[in-house]
Amino acid sequence: MFHVFAPSILIAMIFAVGPCQAAGAASPFAREVPTTYAKFDEGAGRLTLVVAELVATDYLKGYDCPKPQANAVDATQVVICLNPPPTWFKARVLQHVSGAEVGDEFYAVTGSHWGAMKVGGAEPAKLMLLNSNGTALEMLRYRSWPVARSRDGQYHLVVQGRPIPWLPCWTASLMQEIDQSEFASDLSIAREDYNDLAGQYASFFRVTADSVRPRYAIPVTRLQQALKDVPLAADSSCR
Repeated sequence: MFHVFAPSILIAMIFAVGPCQAAGAASPFAREVPTTYAKFDEGAGRLTLVVAELVATDYLKGYDCPKPQANAVDATQVVICLNPPPTWFKARVLQHVSGAEVGDEFYAVTGSHWGAMKVGGAEPAKLMLLNSNGTALEMLRYRSWPVARSRDGQYHLVVQGRPIPWLPCWTASLMQEIDQSEFASDLSIAREDYNDLAGQYASFFRVTADSVRPRYAIPVTRLQQALKDVPLAADSSCR
């Protein structure tokens, strides 16, 4: 059976397809595993803030410590690396917060004293600050923070011990008291971890005989709204 559509209906169908295609937009940056740590310059206008979940990660090849070598005086020169090799990772964007769009999925590189980030269903999604050089993405060193999801599907930055140190100081004003009943997962932390923080940050926790729970969180939607008129900066940390 054949159907004949009026021109106006055809035009409406064409426009309706557009948003669906845009929703599945690929990253404008590297679309395959990075093989090198490209050069990046810090500066406003190149930054992006997203909530994303890790899909895969590994170490970049060829960045191991140089092997010990004998020098001219017949002694061995030993090189000690304080950091593991840099890593690449692939992530899926769950919420764009501020800055330039990076697509629904992206590859990026980063470095950390602790090595590669963990991947798996038990790992929380993270708020990430990304830097672009126009063709590649870097997650700025240590500029990530785990998010918790409330029952209504919203993401929250749970404040554990102090305001998030790499966000501007004014973001502390966005903190709200946590209602544990709004979260499906238990936000409790180990009492041993609390003991390390209690001296300076006791006011950030609710402590009972049975549990220690964070007291505050920043809803990501509030942060998104607050950043609409504020440019991102690579070094906007709250010291």
